[in-house]
Amino acid sequence: MSTPGPVQAETAVVAAFVTDAPLDHGRAVAAVQDERTGAVVSFSGVIRDHDGGRAVQRLDYTCHPSAGEAIAAVARAVAADHPGVRIWAAHRVGRLGIGDSALEAAVASAHRKLAFAACDALVDRIKTEVPIWKEQLFADGSTEWVGLDG
Repeated sequence: MSTPGPVQAETAVVAAFVTDAPLDHGRAVAAVQDERTGAVVSFSGVIRDHDGGRAVQRLDYTCHPSAGEAIAAVARAVAADHPGVRIWAAHRVGRLGIGDSALEAAVASAHRKLAFAACDALVDRIKTEVPIWKEQLFADGSTEWVGLDG
């Protein structure tokens, strides 16, 4: 009598989108979990109150109309490069205050190393390949655009 081997998690993009609504970290994590999950790695990109030694008041995120399809394509590519993962990713646009989440990503897999590698790749690729730019408003009233050179 033989016993079946471990069930491999199906590679899947649960969700990948751009929104102007607040992001929920718990929603991202819960969405990727299933009975095959042995590890969930997540990332929250949170607005901080400083950048380069300057006090930040808020960030305004702007995106190209193709940003939704771009984040979905990135998620699909990362899933294809990391068989056996489940991915949830969202980037927020609009005016965000200190403590708000601009990016939520969660990756589940049967094993932790795969989940870590896929989440790292996912966040890096979203930041470099999805046409989203941010304008920082500093406490002194000056502004600076970030990400326009990509």
